[in-house]
Amino acid sequence: MRLFLLGLLACPDCGGDIAFARLEILSRPEENVESGVLVCRGCRREFLIEGGIPRLRPRAPAGARAEKTRRAFGWEWLRYPGSRPGDEAVFLEETMIPRAAFSGKLVLDAGCGMGRYSAVARSLGAEVVAVDMSESLLRVAQAARADAKLHPVEGDLLRPPFKKGIFDLAYSQGVLHHTTDTRAAFMAVAALVKPDGFLSVWLYGKAGRFSEFATNPLRPGRARLAAHRRLAWWIVLVRQAFSDFVRFFTTRLPVPLVYALCYPLTVLGAVPGLKYLTFSVDPDFQARLIENFDWVSPPYQWHHTKEELAAWFRQAGYVPLSLLAHGLVPKPGMLGRRGR
Repeated sequence: MRLFLLGLLACPDCGGDIAFARLEILSRPEENVESGVLVCRGCRREFLIEGGIPRLRPRAPAGARAEKTRRAFGWEWLRYPGSRPGDEAVFLEETMIPRAAFSGKLVLDAGCGMGRYSAVARSLGAEVVAVDMSESLLRVAQAARADAKLHPVEGDLLRPPFKKGIFDLAYSQGVLHHTTDTRAAFMAVAALVKPDGFLSVWLYGKAGRFSEFATNPLRPGRARLAAHRRLAWWIVLVRQAFSDFVRFFTTRLPVPLVYALCYPLTVLGAVPGLKYLTFSVDPDFQARLIENFDWVSPPYQWHHTKEELAAWFRQAGYVPLSLLAHGLVPKPGMLGRRGR
């Protein structure tokens, strides 16, 4: 943790300012603080800094299902292959944030995992605060030791440990639906962005009503889907029912066992036709394995429509700017700008 971060932090319980209670001696302000203790100036609660990561989770216990979700993602992202050659293109497509918008800006990666997209935002010139609840932050902390503008923070997106209205832009890539309450997490993250700042979010989708499904934006080259929307809607409904059936069992099993069971599912992901019964068709085996695990392991997994997401943006005071186009399976994503 670097001293710069201190001015951004707030107590997740009372919202009070954060200060150092105990600190290693630093010869230069830009040095990384590997261990120490923070304290809230309001409620006087103390928070540890361990391995360069300030640990600012709320006092209230997360609950067994949330704790298992945290462990599952720690298991997943500590095994993910790491940054990949196409990450920048995927990131810019999915966030819909212009490349030039990152340079010199303070950016929040809300649910960073092992920091795959934090690395992309840094390469585009942003100073990045990367927050997550899982132990995958250890990989971000390792990168941050050599990068003074990358700041890992352990926190809960339902009670994010930051001052409101402080970030130039924020993004959350497929994360908020893994909390206990997607809308509440969205609102908490949305409040952290400055007026005129950008927020980009995508969530797991669902078929919803056919009238909503029929207006989902499709990627270029999906003309066949556009011509058979009703059939596509039924396929998505069946796929969701299959997913719910599988997850009824997998979310109740030990995390290591679920990971082992994902191997045969991953093999099927390379078989034409059958691959669409799995939850990843990535050409890389290890990435496909992790993405299948990502789908079947966390107890919390909510699904939403673009209409729900657009309503949340407006309720939080944002003007929606663009919708994320997708393929067969709905993937509601939106970029919005916060009003003044």
